[in-house]
Amino acid sequence: MPTIIRSLLRWLTMALPVLYMGFIWYLSGQPSNSVVDLGVHDSLIKESLHLVEFAILYCLLILAILARGKLTARGNILAVGISVAYAFIDEFHQFFIPSRSATLIDIVKDLIGIAIAWYFVRQVYFKNTDSRIGQLLKGFTDKVARKDEEYKTGR
Repeated sequence: MPTIIRSLLRWLTMALPVLYMGFIWYLSGQPSNSVVDLGVHDSLIKESLHLVEFAILYCLLILAILARGKLTARGNILAVGISVAYAFIDEFHQFFIPSRSATLIDIVKDLIGIAIAWYFVRQVYFKNTDSRIGQLLKGFTDKVARKDEEYKTGR
């Protein structure tokens, strides 16, 4: 892969979590019924999105780490920590938005989503290194992350 494309892909991958956090912030700043009304199942769908919303953030953070190099236990903990911290920040933000509420149950749902995604990454990347998804994630690192020798030579 040409260096310029690799650099752009790495930059985009590292920017995605920040962009997604901005998207979460924007949606959290909207009145609860202003985004979309899903009829009878509106509340159920929107409440279950907490599980998915922060699992996606965690996964994007993992990809950003992989874009810089190999995922380590420390990097994995960092991704969890950032995701958890942002879940609390998101609920705190909603406290100040009319027609929104900040609840402990929402934070619990966010944490469950993060925990499920963490478990999945742990299984496919650290435990079952022969899994197809684990190999795909490791291949992503090989394709996108610059190697130490590339930094030294500038290629």
